[in-house]
Amino acid sequence: MKKATNKKMTIDDLAVMVAKGFAGVDKKFDGVYRKFDEVDNKFAEVKKEISEVKKDVAEVKENLASTRRDVLAMGDKFTLKYEFHDLASRVSLLEQKRKVKR
Repeated sequence: MKKATNKKMTIDDLAVMVAKGFAGVDKKFDGVYRKFDEVDNKFAEVKKEISEVKKDVAEVKENLASTRRDVLAMGDKFTLKYEFHDLASRVSLLEQKRKVKR
């Protein structure tokens, strides 16, 4: 087995080694930055979709309020079913007393 020769480490050699290490780290950070950009884009898409959903919900709420107002207004124009049956039975009794034929 051959013994490795001892080469003296110079400051320049050390600087090259450190520079290579930092270059590797820079490449890794470039990947991380790309991923962050992708995440930011996804968040922007989600934010836009949530905004659209909020608009849709607001529209549904307005439609529901309008429908509610319409239904409440109809209540003033029509006789309730139980009131109608009550009045019909009272008229029927009066007709029987007067012996009115239909």
